[in-house]
Amino acid sequence: MFELKGAFGKRVVGVVGGRANVGDVDEFLGKLAKADRENRTTSQAFDASSVAGKEHLVHAAHLALAAHAAKRNFASSLNIELVCWAAAERQIARAFEKVGVHKGSKGLAILALGGSRAQVRRALVSICRELGIERDDGVFGLTREKVSKLCKVFSISKDGLKIAPIQKLVLERVALLALER
Repeated sequence: MFELKGAFGKRVVGVVGGRANVGDVDEFLGKLAKADRENRTTSQAFDASSVAGKEHLVHAAHLALAAHAAKRNFASSLNIELVCWAAAERQIARAFEKVGVHKGSKGLAILALGGSRAQVRRALVSICRELGIERDDGVFGLTREKVSKLCKVFSISKDGLKIAPIQKLVLERVALLALER
């Protein structure tokens, strides 16, 4: 769990990894929204193969909250804004294509935002139970295949990898989205 502070006040963000077979994306996201209503949280699910670690999602959450507080958001809802920032993409459809959950997704990253640690913890437990997600933070690990996919998703050259680790380069891409306005 991480505490974020800014113009948006204080928020708690929790990120967990897991495995599940996503059959129907709309049904999956509907269950996620139901868990949010019950826990008074804002959550989003991501394809873990497009996520460069927990810090990637925490960084995106901080920027999404700041954009919403400053009324510079790309999307009307915070959970969709989270996808845009995680993907470093202003276009919602392209953002979901890059980092969103797809039919057949197996490795998942779940992010939940709330006012307290207890609230976020309850939400994450509820989400994993309701969606049949088996906890596995190993989905955040970097393999050769995952690094290759991250390079493609975030337009990072092989030469870029000689300069900095992939996680840092992805965080930079996310931060640069704020400058594209």
